[in-house]
Amino acid sequence: MFDRLRAFWQGRVFFLARGDQLPRFLNCVLQEGVVLYHTQKSERGMRARLKLDDFRRLRRAARLTHTRVHIIAKYGWPFVAARWWRRKGLIAGVIVIAAGLTFLSQLVLLISVSGNRNIQSVEILEKAEKLGLRTWTYSKGLDLNQIAKTLQEELPDAAWIGLERNGTEIIIKVSEKRRPSIPKEAGNLVASHAGLVKEIMVIQGIPQVHEGEIVRAGQVLIAKTPNPVPPTKPNAVGQKTNPVKSSVPTPPTSAAKGFVRGRVWYSAEQQISLVEDKLEESGRVADGWGIKFGSRVIMVTMQNSPFAQADQEVLSHSFQPWRNWRFPVEVIQIKYKELHKVHIQRSIAEARQLAEESARADVMKKISPGAQIVEETVKVLPGNSGAERVRVEVETYEDLAVYANP
Repeated sequence: MFDRLRAFWQGRVFFLARGDQLPRFLNCVLQEGVVLYHTQKSERGMRARLKLDDFRRLRRAARLTHTRVHIIAKYGWPFVAARWWRRKGLIAGVIVIAAGLTFLSQLVLLISVSGNRNIQSVEILEKAEKLGLRTWTYSKGLDLNQIAKTLQEELPDAAWIGLERNGTEIIIKVSEKRRPSIPKEAGNLVASHAGLVKEIMVIQGIPQVHEGEIVRAGQVLIAKTPNPVPPTKPNAVGQKTNPVKSSVPTPPTSAAKGFVRGRVWYSAEQQISLVEDKLEESGRVADGWGIKFGSRVIMVTMQNSPFAQADQEVLSHSFQPWRNWRFPVEVIQIKYKELHKVHIQRSIAEARQLAEESARADVMKKISPGAQIVEETVKVLPGNSGAERVRVEVETYEDLAVYANP
C-alpha cells in the first residue's frame, strides 16, 4: 500500500531501450546508481521502469552505448500536476464553482410553510420576514428557536410552530389549535351504527325512537328542541296577521342531549389457501454506493441489483461538519434485499386458524373505541376448492348517539 503511494508520489517512467549493446547499457545504468523495476526483454529491445528523477541519468549510458530510449508511458503525481497546470482555467473554474456552492449552501434560498389550514401562508411569511427570516440571508445568523417562539406568540390560532433547516431551505411547520365545533353541539343526535336500541335517556330534546327498535346508521335518535313560534298580532277583519316584534332576541335552538345505548353487530370474512406461493426475503443483502449532487445521483458501485428479484432500501448519509451546515454532496447507499419464492402448504386446521385471526383483526378495526364486546361467533363457510373461508361475528354493547355533522 505504502509502496504504491510512494511510487505515485515520486512518479514512474516506462521506457523502451533499443540497440546492439543492451547488456553494456544495463551495466552503465547500474553503475550510475539507477534502480530499474520490472525489467523485461522483448523482440524490440528492453523494457523497464524507473523513477522520474533517475530518467535524465540514462543519457550518459545511452550516448556511450548508442542506445535509443523511447518513453512508453508516464505515471504518478508529477505528471498529473503538470497536466492540471496546463489547464489552469479549468481548475480556477472548479475552485470558483466549489466556493460559490459553499457560499450559497450557507444562505437561505427557500422558505416554505407546511401544516397550516386556516392560517394563510402569506401571513406567516410576512411575520417571519419582519423577524429577519427572509431569503438570501446568512442562515447561521438566524436564531430559529427564538423566531419560532415569537411567531407562535403573534399567531393566536397556532398551537405550535417549529422551524426546520433542510440545507438551504427553511420549513415552517405549523400545528393549529383545535377549537370546539359549535354547530356540532347544536344539532340532532343520530345513530353512528345500525343496531338494536336497548336503553335511551333524554336530557334535552325530543326522542325519535323507542327501546327495542332497530335503527340504521344516520337515523335521528334524539331531535333538537325547535325555536318557539313568536306570537302574532291580530289585525282588522280581512287583513293578514303580523308577528309581534319584540326587543328580546330569539333564543338559539337547544341542542339535543342524552344517550342511547344498544347492541351492534360487526362481521368480517377471510379466505386462506391451503397452497400458496409468495415472495419472502432470503436474507442476502448487497450494497450499492453512489454520490448525490442536488437531485442527480451517480452510482459508483453496483448500479443495478445483482439479484433477479429484490427490494430496494435507499439510505442517505450527509456530512455535517459544523452545527446545522450540511455539505452539498451526499453519499447514497442502496440496499438490495434478495427475494425468493416460498412454497407454503398448510393443513386445514392451520388455514382455518390463519383465516380466523385475520378476520378477527379486521373486525377489531371496525369496532368503536370503548365498546363492550358481548359475544363472538366464528363460522366456517364453504369456500373454493383448496381454501378455507371463515367468518367472525362480534356483538357489542355501545353508545349509538352522536351529533350529526352540520
